[in-house]
Amino acid sequence: MASMASSERDGHPFWVAMGAAFVGTLLGGGAVWLALQSRLDAVEAEVARGRMVQLPVQVSEAPEPVEPIDSIDPAANVPAVSDAPPDPGDSSLVRAVERTRDSVVTIELAGKPSGSGVVYDANGKLLTNYHVIERVLGGRGGQLVLGDAAAAKAISVRFVDGRVRAATVLAADPDEDVAILSLLREREEERFDAAPLGYSASLRLGEQVFAIGSPVGFEGTIATGIISAVERTGVLGNRTLPVVQLDAAINFGNSGGPLFNLAGEIVGITTARSSRGEGIGFAIPIDHIRLFLRALERGMRGRSGVIGVVIDQRREIAKQIAPLGYHSGVAIAEVDPERAAALGGMKANDVIVTIRGRRHDEIDASEAGRAAFAQLVGDTIRALLPGETLVVEVVRDGELVELEIVVEAASIERQARIDAELLLGLHLTPEGDEATIVQPVRGAPIAHVPGVHVLAGARIVSLFGYPVENVQQLGERLSMLRTWSVTGRRRSIAIGFETADGRSLLANNYPLAK
Repeated sequence: MASMASSERDGHPFWVAMGAAFVGTLLGGGAVWLALQSRLDAVEAEVARGRMVQLPVQVSEAPEPVEPIDSIDPAANVPAVSDAPPDPGDSSLVRAVERTRDSVVTIELAGKPSGSGVVYDANGKLLTNYHVIERVLGGRGGQLVLGDAAAAKAISVRFVDGRVRAATVLAADPDEDVAILSLLREREEERFDAAPLGYSASLRLGEQVFAIGSPVGFEGTIATGIISAVERTGVLGNRTLPVVQLDAAINFGNSGGPLFNLAGEIVGITTARSSRGEGIGFAIPIDHIRLFLRALERGMRGRSGVIGVVIDQRREIAKQIAPLGYHSGVAIAEVDPERAAALGGMKANDVIVTIRGRRHDEIDASEAGRAAFAQLVGDTIRALLPGETLVVEVVRDGELVELEIVVEAASIERQARIDAELLLGLHLTPEGDEATIVQPVRGAPIAHVPGVHVLAGARIVSLFGYPVENVQQLGERLSMLRTWSVTGRRRSIAIGFETADGRSLLANNYPLAK
């Protein structure tokens, strides 16, 4: 420290001294150069007079002898150089298209193109959208698990080389807008070109991608673009389902086709285009579809996501979140110690302020705002599949904490209560075997019906003509209703109730909440 202080006082004497030495070296070198130039001038004069002159060259010592080397064949070890210019078409995009295009198919219903699909399994399993094949489901809707022979007669799949194969429906889910088909092989040993599943979580904004499909009937059309946004919500019928936004040209007939990265991996299934602007398309991320497939295998599809918390929307939060610059959120009242939220680090009294990387300043911290935020949190969690990760930020003890929570599947009984809220607009008792009503959901259509107060404490005893004896049976009926509501086939249904005082009520035109 002393030397540093001295250096500062002396105005950098080290650098000054070094500069002086450097100048001296330059001057000394200049003197040597002048002397040498003078001597060379004299030599030139002597040579001009025809005299022999010995140059003043001093050799300190003889150089080291050089080892002899073998002669080199000019043609050996020299790479051949082609006269042909580099192929401008040999790009990563071109190579990816060449590897993947044979896995993409056109789906036809009753002989007419309906959309696209992609084979992801060499044995003939392929992905497409639910809405691409919806017309052949005969109004049955539903999540069709196992093959459907009637659909096989109506669905045909055309490859780019002209081959045509029939297909059966393995699964079709309107909530996810995903369908799984199975190709009927002509020979047991027949295999199909399949594209590998990638990971949509690794997609970056601005990354180049491409879609292959059959827009307006033009099979095998390539559309390129970039990733414009991820985690975009409010796009599909299931408005909480996050999708990938891209700027590729997506048109009618592209639906159900694959979105590829430049490694030739499926990173999404194109599902929609914006009706309000050109060059805006959307794809269901492949990570979500992968978990959908896993849920099917484990028999958990049709279950909403849950994390095991109780939300307290009545608690004031403004003083807790305002110092950190937040305007909206909702408090956590209870955390089940054995469920997903606890495993992810969530604690009672945490206040959620961001969901999936987004804050919601359009909502305030009033009572109505807290209710809206609670609804947003609930809808987001329910839309996730088992195994998906929910990222939230919470305010805890004056600090902002980020949590990653792996979502679980709701139990059958819990799913029945969730569906009763979403579809019927009715809160049921959290425990017990009977489907007993607590009160209507705020803002639900049934909440505005005169005399609705008689439903407090009532039991649901029938649903569109089918008896309901317990919560599990209610869940089975509501799973059918969920499909009908998503596809827009039902606006109202018949529900039977038994009131708390033992009276029987039948509402023939009970309004659905969804």
